Amino acid sequence: MHRNRLQGLLSHELMKVLAWVDAGPADVVLGTSGEGRLAQCPVYPGDPGAVALVQAGFERRRDRLHMEQLNLVGRSLASEHNLDRLLDLILSHGRELLEAEGGSIYLVLEQAGGKELLFAHTQNARLDQPHHRVRVPVSVDSMAGFVALTGATLNLPDVYCLPPASPYKFNASFDHQANYRSTSMLVVPLTDTEGQVLGVLQFINRIERTDRHEAGEQDPYVPFRAEHERLAQSLAGQAGVALRNARLREAIERLFESFVNASVTAIEQRDPATRGHSRRVAALTEALALAINQTSNGPYGGVFFTDRQLKEIRYASLLHDFGKVGVKEEVLVKAKKLPGGRFDLLSLRLRQRQQERMVARVVQDWASGRAFDPEAWAAFQAEQAEEVRRLVAALQQSNEPTVLAEELAGGLEQLAQLAFTGAAGQEPVLEAADLAALSIRKGNLSPGERLEIESHVTHTFEFLSQIPWTPDLAAVPRIAYAHHERLNGLGYPRRLQALEIPVQSKAMAIADIYDALTAEDRPYKAAVPWARSLDILRQDARTGHLDPELLAIFIDAGVYGVTAPGPG
Repeated sequence: MHRNRLQGLLSHELMKVLAWVDAGPADVVLGTSGEGRLAQCPVYPGDPGAVALVQAGFERRRDRLHMEQLNLVGRSLASEHNLDRLLDLILSHGRELLEAEGGSIYLVLEQAGGKELLFAHTQNARLDQPHHRVRVPVSVDSMAGFVALTGATLNLPDVYCLPPASPYKFNASFDHQANYRSTSMLVVPLTDTEGQVLGVLQFINRIERTDRHEAGEQDPYVPFRAEHERLAQSLAGQAGVALRNARLREAIERLFESFVNASVTAIEQRDPATRGHSRRVAALTEALALAINQTSNGPYGGVFFTDRQLKEIRYASLLHDFGKVGVKEEVLVKAKKLPGGRFDLLSLRLRQRQQERMVARVVQDWASGRAFDPEAWAAFQAEQAEEVRRLVAALQQSNEPTVLAEELAGGLEQLAQLAFTGAAGQEPVLEAADLAALSIRKGNLSPGERLEIESHVTHTFEFLSQIPWTPDLAAVPRIAYAHHERLNGLGYPRRLQALEIPVQSKAMAIADIYDALTAEDRPYKAAVPWARSLDILRQDARTGHLDPELLAIFIDAGVYGVTAPGPG
């Protein structure tokens, strides 16, 4: 009897969640499914008392659930640092809490001409409309602008029936374009802990779940209640803090990005011959990491790099050569075997030697009383000019950073026997250091100079280790430190074995070598065509220098085409 009367007095919302149980002495003990008892009493308190008792229990349960939901939302928002994903989370959680069909977020932007509102993100359960980010001046003419300027909350039962004195208007253009009907709307400011308005949260069309939904019909739109205002304000407070933290993180990352770019510029200015190398290596290595993410089988089928790890790889690649700032400049920019200016000095000595031989011929002819013979003199001049041309050419060829051919080695031996008149009398044209430099069999660096160049890896590690990296970027120094290590233990500077080298460093090694081969701006060598470069990489993989599985991904996924045109 009591049950029947109560069912007629309780709200539809309460009736949806109540579970009736029989327990003496009266059947007024009430509960919700899975939630235990809301209220109970040994004696029936009358209809008004029973309704009040049940309503109070229901509200306690609802407040507890809302608190739990807000706690979950807070943890979820605090763990997300990507601004776009954060905005999506805010709307998703907000719509769920408020039973709203749609929602939008506006962000307040400080501009030189004043504040603007950026229409940053939107969701709607019924519509799948393209989202265009637009900016509008902050003004009380719009509901979002009014809330952004005043910090007030708007709870509007029907946006087409606004209070006559309201300064804001509803822009119905979206409704007309999408054949939609906006009805109830809740607009709250997004504020940080200091009360500064960072944006505006706008929720549209609260849905009341009824039996229509189960029948496949549209549930009615109903106004947002006072409790929804409180929930939205609590959500907005959490979202404001999360938004401010995300923006602060973005600002720090932009600052660090500028620092990294400035560091790369410093490297390039120190070594102009490799301009663009660091950025190309970063692009190739990051592309290879993304290709690894798409690999479903093989040794790297289970490897996946997160967005933060991809950024870690990018920073390590951009800064992998920063240690070159600690390398002696004359070694770093050395393009030939001889140090800068030395070739010109030796060429001058060879020409001086020619002049000395011509003067000696004149003196000899004069001392012997021989008459001047113009034809003989012209022939002697031509002979000397040809000899000095040949000697300078041999010197120039020997100075090139290529493999020293046998015929050049023979010419070098002849150069080593020549002398000219110096301050101390007869001196060799080539000094011991010159001969040692020109005798380098491959490349342009002596063993000591090569060690100096190789020291850039250690300098890089020492420099990067001084930076207080965040935990998600902590491996940057270690990745950069190993980019010249090789799987067979013949790399440098630590001669690591394959299992000791990070996957990221193995990937960077492939990118580094490929770019060094194909680069068109190196004064000491010609660019190697991309197809021939891939053959060289394959040979390096066969000899145990490079990871063959990673190289296969590099080639099969066309990663090399990021910086050089490939077959497709």
